[in-house]
Amino acid sequence: MRHRLVVALAVVVALLLAGCGGLPTTGPVLEGRVLGDVVNEPVRVVAVGPAAGASQEAVVRGFLRAGEDADETHATGKSFLAPQSVDLWRWSSSDVIIYDGDLSLRQVDDDSVEVTADVLAKLTPEGRYVEQPPGVRARLTVGLTKVGGEWRIELPTTGFGLWLDNDQFNRVFANRFIYYVSRSGRALVPDSRWFPNGPRLATTLARAQLSEVPPYLDGAVSTGVPAGTALAVNAVPVSNGRAQVNLSSQALSADPASRSAMWAQLTKTLSQVASVGSVALAVDNTPLELPGGVTSVASASELGYEVVSKAALDTALLRRGDTIGRIDPRYVPDTQTAKRPDLKPKDIDVARIPDTWRDLALSGDGKQVAAVSGNRNDLSIWRATEPTRAVPPFATSLTGPVYDPAGYLWIAGRDDSGADRVFVLDSVSTDPKAAPKPVSTPWLKDRRVKTLSMSADGARLLVVTTDRNGIDEQLGLSGVVRAANEEPQSLTAPLRQAQSLTRIQDATWLDPTSYALLGQVRGSDPMRPWLATIGAGVDGVRRETGRLGAVPGAVTITSVGGPRGLLIITSDDRVLARAGSNWPPIEQGSDVLVPGG
Repeated sequence: MRHRLVVALAVVVALLLAGCGGLPTTGPVLEGRVLGDVVNEPVRVVAVGPAAGASQEAVVRGFLRAGEDADETHATGKSFLAPQSVDLWRWSSSDVIIYDGDLSLRQVDDDSVEVTADVLAKLTPEGRYVEQPPGVRARLTVGLTKVGGEWRIELPTTGFGLWLDNDQFNRVFANRFIYYVSRSGRALVPDSRWFPNGPRLATTLARAQLSEVPPYLDGAVSTGVPAGTALAVNAVPVSNGRAQVNLSSQALSADPASRSAMWAQLTKTLSQVASVGSVALAVDNTPLELPGGVTSVASASELGYEVVSKAALDTALLRRGDTIGRIDPRYVPDTQTAKRPDLKPKDIDVARIPDTWRDLALSGDGKQVAAVSGNRNDLSIWRATEPTRAVPPFATSLTGPVYDPAGYLWIAGRDDSGADRVFVLDSVSTDPKAAPKPVSTPWLKDRRVKTLSMSADGARLLVVTTDRNGIDEQLGLSGVVRAANEEPQSLTAPLRQAQSLTRIQDATWLDPTSYALLGQVRGSDPMRPWLATIGAGVDGVRRETGRLGAVPGAVTITSVGGPRGLLIITSDDRVLARAGSNWPPIEQGSDVLVPGG
């Protein structure tokens, strides 16, 4: 008996070892999926049609619930409608209302019902997620009529889209990114959109990638896709991990550089579909090739295209009074024993700036520090080995400056006419007469810039603005339009972000698709840091889960590496570091400087 047991165990071990032997030990290293990517097909929801004898309320609730049906024909939802209303249900061409909590139904009269809900956001037909401020409620009045003895819905003559609660919405739609190319290099720039989360997601993404650059990025990025290019067939099949994108004949007009960019864009975009491991292109069923006979691409990096991220840092510069020194921004006293980084000053470090100058900014190469005067009418630049550069007066009420990756210094202020403008200064120019130049911002009108934050790819700018009275704070995402020599020329009309916050104090990029900000949902709330995704809203606004701890007196926020590297500076010069949802103090100082931050 014991002998048989030993033999059986040996067989099992041998089989397990044989399975392990099948793992590859050689071959190329390929780019893996981003942490958090969906690797399984989403749960499919099958709607239930109206029950015999259902009440008016049950029919209305059932119809709204049927909006999450995974069936693209929405046949079940249509079964709740009177025949004359079927064509008024425009689920794919009208706004989607995303609500929070339960629906409220009220009987208006014998044959109509009013439905109301707290609105979290709206989704436009173009896939733009538009947050709503607290207190917004959606209202819908539907008629009811008997069809074959059963209650059926009559929709408003203006048409109707979808109402989905937040959980339903995240099952039905997926937040994905369409990628474009920066005009100054080979950086891929993401554009956040929402798409139906079903078996045709690859086709939907490919079709979106072939469309024009969105208005808020127009001129700031380019696309390798020739104008008029479409899918030759209305499908992008995925076989053995390879997505086959068959394009119309217009794609043949792309020169070699544009073809490479087009391939990189489609590869990066389609890699967000779990089943896609590589992308092949064809024109009217004739395969396209890249130099060397390459017919499929597994990663945009194979073609020299990358998404640019901010570097993670183990040190930062801290300003105390008029001195500047290096600190370990991740060290929380009395909680860590790990070896700390070298905090010795570097040769390029600026060691001293008079404390009459404020809002310090560090250039991307760490060689310059810019600051504005206490009265906010002057700008100066310090270097470790050169005299201070005093910039001739050009504006008043200056904001804090910020550097971009090309070496331009951005700052906003009020010109001689009293109009608010955004200026750029070539900070590395050897011309002693170089002065800040205004960039074109016709959309700014009578609004005033409060803070600026530049993305690592240099193609996008987060802009916080207020009205003339310093209220009605808004956060926008603008594209940076540059000349051939990378000099900024204009900012596009911004795409609104973080509409759920009524006050916004400061904002900073975390990575190419997310940012952090200081703000309040209501004026009576304490100042609080928030995490947010471009085009997907602010985390934890309506629910306590996911919220970071409040920080009364918070003034500025920055990061030394993603959401875990967040730092906050308070009005009493305390430097706080993130530790989970808490903010323990780590240093005393008025400015934390990170390259390009």
